[in-house]
Amino acid sequence: NDSMDTAAKVSELASAKGYDLVVAGVPKTIDNDLGDEEFTLIDHTPGYGSTARYWMSIISDANQENQAISTSECVCVLQAMGRSSGYIPAAARLADPDRRMPLQIYTVESGHNLESLHDHVNRQLGMTGRCIVVVSEGFDVGNIGAAHDRFGHIEYGASKQATAQVVANYLNEQGLNARGQASWQVPGVLQRSTSLCLSSVDTEEAFEVGRKAVEIATSEGSGYMATMLRNPGNSYQLYYDKVRLEKVAVSARQLPKHWLNSDGLDVTDDFIRYAMPLVGEAWVEIPLENGRPRFSRLKREFEQKKCSEYIPLLYRD
Repeated sequence: NDSMDTAAKVSELASAKGYDLVVAGVPKTIDNDLGDEEFTLIDHTPGYGSTARYWMSIISDANQENQAISTSECVCVLQAMGRSSGYIPAAARLADPDRRMPLQIYTVESGHNLESLHDHVNRQLGMTGRCIVVVSEGFDVGNIGAAHDRFGHIEYGASKQATAQVVANYLNEQGLNARGQASWQVPGVLQRSTSLCLSSVDTEEAFEVGRKAVEIATSEGSGYMATMLRNPGNSYQLYYDKVRLEKVAVSARQLPKHWLNSDGLDVTDDFIRYAMPLVGEAWVEIPLENGRPRFSRLKREFEQKKCSEYIPLLYRD
């Protein structure tokens, strides 16, 4: 979680230099991998609820498509974001909490590989003649010609092969236990930028945690991140608090093992109870302009430059 790590370093450096600077962190990652697996640092991160709603929506649509064309494309493989955690692919289950779809979910925590995936898909094809496979981008499929960002993380959208592509190719090459073939799709950045799938719960919480960050910065000082924690009980209620930046700076939680079912192909009802409140009920109202979504247009005004020219390390001779 590079943003909070950077914020922590800036706060520490300013303090060491005696520079009067207040640094407050605002959590934001659709991966929901910030914090600890016990959820004592943060319950979930802004952005995840909307991404979960996106996957809930497209899996519902993908199921209709797969059902209609299964005699020619019996397996639909979709790749979800998530380098090292499975919260996003897990959200596919929200489209079918009663488990009526032939849906299999392969997170990075599942313990599966291409060979076992092929076996399980063929078993599903033998029962239903079709299968929907949601695979995390971080699912181990071997060499994909990985590209890397400046933090050293794999940049899947810039790599030579997509994980879903490797999975579909492998299934087709090894043979399928039904008529048709496997096809693959990669929604990519659309899963974090499709405004029509915004969660009303997510947007409200994002605003409130931002407000909390300002309160912390003005009253508590530097070195904190605003956080959201869930009240105990059956009804969904949050409260907002703070946590030291260094506690979350390099945190990277995975999907808890007890939220995976015994064969690693699905998530449990406990995950559904955790995630379902985050996606909201009603569709958010999107302002339109000639039928198109209208986004904010901010006038850019820059402060007068005071510091000497800065050249990033990667561009220095």
